[in-house]
Amino acid sequence: MRLGIDFGTTRTVISAAIDGRFPLASFDIDGDFRDYLPGLVASAGGQLCFGWEAAELLAGGAEAGLRSLKRVIAQRSPDAPIEALPGAPSGLDVATGFLSYVREMLLTRSNLKIKEGEPLEAALAVPAEASSRQRYLTMEAARRAGFTVTRVLNEPTAAAIEYAQRNFSALSARSPKRYIIVYDLGGGTFDTSAVSLMGQRFELLASEGIARLGGDDFDGEILKLALEKIGIEADELSPTALQGALEACQQTKESMRPKARGVLVDLSPWREEGAIVLDAQEIFARCEPLVERTLEPIARILESVRAFGIDPESSRELGALYLVGGASAFPPVTRALKKRYGRKIQLAAQAHASTAIGLAIANDPQGDVLIREATTRYFGVWREAAGGEEKIFDPILNKGTRHEEGEAAPIKITRRYTPSHNVGHLRFLECTQLSGEGRPDGDIVPWREIHFPYDPALADLDDLSEAPLKPSEALGGEQIEETYLYHPDGRIEAIISNARRGYTRRYTLGPVD
Repeated sequence: MRLGIDFGTTRTVISAAIDGRFPLASFDIDGDFRDYLPGLVASAGGQLCFGWEAAELLAGGAEAGLRSLKRVIAQRSPDAPIEALPGAPSGLDVATGFLSYVREMLLTRSNLKIKEGEPLEAALAVPAEASSRQRYLTMEAARRAGFTVTRVLNEPTAAAIEYAQRNFSALSARSPKRYIIVYDLGGGTFDTSAVSLMGQRFELLASEGIARLGGDDFDGEILKLALEKIGIEADELSPTALQGALEACQQTKESMRPKARGVLVDLSPWREEGAIVLDAQEIFARCEPLVERTLEPIARILESVRAFGIDPESSRELGALYLVGGASAFPPVTRALKKRYGRKIQLAAQAHASTAIGLAIANDPQGDVLIREATTRYFGVWREAAGGEEKIFDPILNKGTRHEEGEAAPIKITRRYTPSHNVGHLRFLECTQLSGEGRPDGDIVPWREIHFPYDPALADLDDLSEAPLKPSEALGGEQIEETYLYHPDGRIEAIISNARRGYTRRYTLGPVD
């Protein structure tokens, strides 16, 4: 069974590729079929429950719980403990537990006819601005849960594939439409990307995003307003009551229409007086500043497509500003975008499912979809500046670096220099932006540090982490060569040699655990 799995912050949605069709998986929840699984985890009796079982517990009876599981684990290393849950399991363990629940639900309670023992081959999606550790965690958790991971795409690229499939007749060879802008506002993150539509080739041209902005933040504003009205503080609620109240605010948000007036927030499980009525327009006004933050990245994306020979001023070349993600239908979002971009706005027919459907299309063995992704972050290392008095950042891989479709060979980057210290202490990191001075900026993720013996006298020592760092003029004749291999699957290797002395060390790099 070929699947597209959108492991979302608020909802996980699955689509299947079956004989040229891409149906959504629906799940029997006490006789009511739902086309998603909520991103919830809760505990009772020391046992973790996920999805719909967790939702029932959070409504009353949970010992502990978390909503928006993906958002919680995305900002940590895979092995970091989640203290809010019993036993403080790691983020990787919790993600594996959730995806194991997803697999079990597919096999036992979904509308998909999966044969016994049939492999589940899954294409996965991650936010375009996801860090390497988030990409690793998603892939590794899916593998541990029993899925065969066939590919990993950026969420906006998958949504663009769904758009093209839905609008196939309008994207003929003679069509002037060259690209779309995907506006992907999910529960926890905001991504916007320009994706090429030329032929059946989908190429990520440029990407911007905000790592912590999504529907969860709208839910938080609604809850703040509700608590203000009844005169209590958020810290007066227990952790599980807070999670449950936020779920109630999410339901209110998703029911709101542009001309809504009064809306109910059902706080009855946590408040004797029951539901509270809020002014819808006051909610919209509270959320407008959050929506405004998403407009600047779109402007940067439009400017960046000039590098690909596209005129951002030409409305004919832009297929659409395509709105996907569960939070994109929230009235303040569509209102702000229509005001700025007019008729180019197109809300996906199934905004919460576009990414999953696009993944299934990309995973269809009978399809003819060509995809070329690009790095969405800078990767580099801190180095000594001339004189050794300060550090400078050397971006080894620039944002937008890409492999050709089907290319198996890694991209090779080389640095050569004469060392001035006895030990090379290389501190790697990735970041979403560079400042005007070329320093890491935006969302910064440290990678593992490595130590290399510049001084031949240290070449036989395996562990140099405790070796004192000393300047040495005697090393002026040594020649150090660093070679970095960026593989199509995202791995980065470093091969460092003392070319004069003939010794080499090889490292597989990665984010800090």
